[in-house]
Amino acid sequence: MPVDACVALFSDMQSATETHRDAQYHPLQGFPGLRSDRILATLGPSLHSPEQRRLWLQRLAEHDAEASRIEIAQLAPRPQQLWLSAPRQTALKQCRQTQIERLTDDPAAFARAVDAAQMPDDYRDGARTFGLYPLFKPLYRSLIAAWQRAAADVIAPKDTPHWLGYQPVPTTPVAQQPITLHEDALGLPQADAEQLEALFARHAPWLKIEQASRNDRIGSPRYDNVGARDFNPLQTRLYQHTSWSQLNGRWHLQLIYQFWFSQRPKPQPLDLYGGELDGLLWRVTLDRNGNAVLYDSIHPCGCWHGFYLPADSALRFRQPAGEEQRLAQRLTLNGEQAPTLWLSAGEHRLQWIDGRRSPYPSVTYQRTALNDLRQLPHPQGQRSLYASDGLVPGSERLERWLLWPSGVRSAGAMRQWGRHATAFIGRAHFDDPQLLQRYFQ
Repeated sequence: MPVDACVALFSDMQSATETHRDAQYHPLQGFPGLRSDRILATLGPSLHSPEQRRLWLQRLAEHDAEASRIEIAQLAPRPQQLWLSAPRQTALKQCRQTQIERLTDDPAAFARAVDAAQMPDDYRDGARTFGLYPLFKPLYRSLIAAWQRAAADVIAPKDTPHWLGYQPVPTTPVAQQPITLHEDALGLPQADAEQLEALFARHAPWLKIEQASRNDRIGSPRYDNVGARDFNPLQTRLYQHTSWSQLNGRWHLQLIYQFWFSQRPKPQPLDLYGGELDGLLWRVTLDRNGNAVLYDSIHPCGCWHGFYLPADSALRFRQPAGEEQRLAQRLTLNGEQAPTLWLSAGEHRLQWIDGRRSPYPSVTYQRTALNDLRQLPHPQGQRSLYASDGLVPGSERLERWLLWPSGVRSAGAMRQWGRHATAFIGRAHFDDPQLLQRYFQ
């Protein structure tokens, strides 16, 4: 298709889906049909061969196609049918391919696309300026230090029936077979579908959650029959996703697991941290043989980032000057074994990590794609759990009024993958592929 026709086509689609914009990827300004993430943004400046450029552009186009399908699925029936029709989908696919061919063959245009693919961060400079950020930094440092002291002082919980266990569906022998990952043309370690499923099964964490109320049981966000956000405590799921990160300049495949609670209850009305929905993201960074070299975790707000090293990991933690202080602990289990995560009641704080398997009965959870949360069933078809800014509406916390000078939008609110700002001092993003090598060597 002619370039002008493609520009008009994508412009029309963007206008139609404006109120349902998906925030996981970053549209390239001036390059319709392409969307970036922090991994592709990091890779772009280092690519030189036509094969690398083409593959990179294909990944950008795949991001756009994925996000567009999610956005279109949330439209009213008539415009949805129009944009999902074979002629429109064929035209969109052709326009993306035309963009790939044009940029692969034009080094100058490709360089402009690389610049356009760089990700804006999730910090608001205006809030830092007008909120007198430098004056608040000592307070933030003291709050972070207090949390880390409390985390370091915890001792191993005693396993009793008061701790409810969750375990993955029992794995098949395939999940335990040796796996060797191979790099693609971009240098990213890849696993085929069967290998990836085996890796997710091998490293799926076991959970022990202290019980004080029904809010301490994991479940699934959903929409009810009138379109209001709801929570299903009987649909016990862990949501999974893949990513990549650099350590010592080398790329590593990562497995991300996320689970949800209906809320973090407020012990009193002015509690800063309580509110609707809560959970944990648990990330496993793998070596070439599919074993863990590093674990880290955050809550879905991006808060409480901690690092955990397997006993056999060769990595060493270092605290960079000027960076926010991080929690880093070495575990007693090796990177071949799935850990057991022990979470406190109410606040759902990750208290302890070990390899114990409880003798008490456990609930079995199912694993499903994290992307399912971007396309939940809804009375009007499908809706994303997330708004167009990447936040979960209604999950706001009072702590946002204390932390707004840090520049983090609505600190404490639940967030979409790719939108987790994790530092109140300095700048950091959970999906930044260069974050880990700032802290480990």
